[in-house]
Amino acid sequence: MKPTPQTPIELYDLKADEITAHILGYLRAKGFVAWAQDNRGRYNPKTSKWYPHPNNRVGVPDIIGYRKSDARFIGVEVKAGRDTLSNFQIDFLNELKEHGGLPFVAYDFAGFVWSFEQRGLHLPMATTASPDAGVPPPPTSLPGLTTTHDEPAPYHAQNTRS
Repeated sequence: MKPTPQTPIELYDLKADEITAHILGYLRAKGFVAWAQDNRGRYNPKTSKWYPHPNNRVGVPDIIGYRKSDARFIGVEVKAGRDTLSNFQIDFLNELKEHGGLPFVAYDFAGFVWSFEQRGLHLPMATTASPDAGVPPPPTSLPGLTTTHDEPAPYHAQNTRS
């Protein structure tokens, strides 16, 4: 049997789990604590149906975590192929955005990185140290970026990528 050449990573569409793995590595390198959230539910072989796990909230993104510097919450919903956002996912992402979190929908790794950097999240956070002994004062509220370059419109269920 003849060996077949390996396709470079840029020439084929990544699967959702591969996109997730790349994003997790990127976030960790940028000062975030993040993990893949198990949202699959439970399969009942007697009924041949999937059911939501009773302790999970429906619509939680595939990747969740926080930025170490200010504990700002991040949620990344990963979509591959023809997968689209559910109404529960749209509601969660809009709620996250409304309360100051960092919502993302990632259709591919490069698009996620572009969106992340457009918001300036790849840049180190500026901190102001107290002149007393070089130790910053304890926070009275969560510090950090208060604005991002998010679009003002809410997320929509349709995939607008071509």
